[in-house]
Amino acid sequence: MGGVCCSRGGVVAPAQPSADTLALVEGLELFERGNYEGARVQLRESAKSESTWIRAESFLYLNALEMELGDYDAASLHLNRYHAETMRLMREASERMARQTARLRRRQEIIVVVGIVFAVVVIGGGVWSRRARRRAGSVEGAAGAAGSPVAAHALREEDRALWMAAAEEFGRTEIWTEIAALAAQKPGREARVLTTARQEVLDAELAAAFAGFAEALREGWPALTGGDVKLCCLSLLPLSPFGRAICFGSTETNIVKQRKHTIKKKLAGDERSRAMFDFIFGPR
Repeated sequence: MGGVCCSRGGVVAPAQPSADTLALVEGLELFERGNYEGARVQLRESAKSESTWIRAESFLYLNALEMELGDYDAASLHLNRYHAETMRLMREASERMARQTARLRRRQEIIVVVGIVFAVVVIGGGVWSRRARRRAGSVEGAAGAAGSPVAAHALREEDRALWMAAAEEFGRTEIWTEIAALAAQKPGREARVLTTARQEVLDAELAAAFAGFAEALREGWPALTGGDVKLCCLSLLPLSPFGRAICFGSTETNIVKQRKHTIKKKLAGDERSRAMFDFIFGPR
């Protein structure tokens, strides 16, 4: 994938995109222009990528391409491959979160050990001078700051990992398969959306899978509505704005943008609110 590299003169310059990235981009451009045969060649090439994300995108658009051409068997095959790649993406995200959590715990253990050693040295020294008392007072002040609301701003890595695991669990539901198929359609007013009855099924499945995440949102930010919480849950899944819109029974992505803007206002109070917003809507 793209990165940076140094030229002979030592100047840092952007690296060239990889061949599979270029094949994916060209395939999408050909698809948009209606050159389906050329798009199929490029998308099949990018589907061989070592990048899970590029493979998922390739199979998604191959599905849309074959649907456009009426080859539903091939479209179904590509859709299954797309589901497999999105599941792999969620597993990889969950594993990254687990590794980060393990590193955080090791760091905390080291801090505890250092703290114990420090306490033993201070107590064993028996220093009762005024300087020592002032030093002890500063340590107590630092400890008090650590327990203050400011220290509680950051989201716990354990919570992040649990919420991403919930997204992976939701990816095994029947309603997710239906949503992924609808999201693979070509965006437009004629595209099919979730019916009211299927939206009720979706709401129930989201409530079951994301119970802990939804509870954290409602307790931390009571101003969030049910629709706000629904969009927050959907935003932890590998869905485009169009895919999220069809979950609200619409093909207009503006409703997603407007609700996201509303959520941003409600989560603009402090550092922890901004951290939660970035976790939900930031890149993964």
